[in-house]
Amino acid sequence: MDTWAKYDDIEIYTNLDLVSDIFRNPRIRNNTIIDMFLLNVPLEKLTLHSLFPFLFEILFQPSLEIINALQPIFQDIENGYTLTCIHLRMGQNPSNPLDASFGDRASAVEDIINFLNRTKLQKMRNTRVFVTSDSDQALSKIVHQFPSQTVTIPGPIIHVDRPANRIHLLHGFLKVVIDFYVLGECDTSILTASGFSALANRRRTEPYQKLFKYDGSHRQIERCHDIYEYAQPPKTVKVGSYCRVVFNCSSREM
Repeated sequence: MDTWAKYDDIEIYTNLDLVSDIFRNPRIRNNTIIDMFLLNVPLEKLTLHSLFPFLFEILFQPSLEIINALQPIFQDIENGYTLTCIHLRMGQNPSNPLDASFGDRASAVEDIINFLNRTKLQKMRNTRVFVTSDSDQALSKIVHQFPSQTVTIPGPIIHVDRPANRIHLLHGFLKVVIDFYVLGECDTSILTASGFSALANRRRTEPYQKLFKYDGSHRQIERCHDIYEYAQPPKTVKVGSYCRVVFNCSSREM
């Protein structure tokens, strides 16, 4: 404490992914569960990226109600349909009036629709479009554009941090959980910046495969890449250079 007492202001910076450092700690290396991980996965591969989907499936089991709601979508996948997922985090809007305002996302729906039209999505009859949003208006625009392909989860829109109407809490949170599970089953994902869909995307077997992020400041769709795929990643990671909707921070030395 004496070392720090002489300072008026102290700033501490840390990385999001401390998993590798934790596994290196000699005090936990003798743990049976830790040994199980180390026997199957190299230490350098034990990151938040690789462990999140594994631990999520161990810790959480969906209820029967959630499983039943997911079944029609999973059946489509089993029948050969591919799933393109869109998460539109629009911010303050009539469906979510207490939320923060995101001015750079006003054109997000229009830009994403234009992007999908350039891919000739409407001609891909074996593709389903799953869309979820905090805005009924945004949701309706996507459904109107792709009426025969769109899949949505019914239920009231709430924000998990700002539930405005207690009457709709139960069904609203149920919808949130189902949306989260579906976002982890996509073949292609187009996401606006949001912790919700970023975490859901981590459940995908290949979280960076056909992963796109909407950049509102430039009104464009960016392809996301894993910074770990580079043989020599930059010593200083400029966040803007990489997709910010997924975990890119790491305790790993750059």
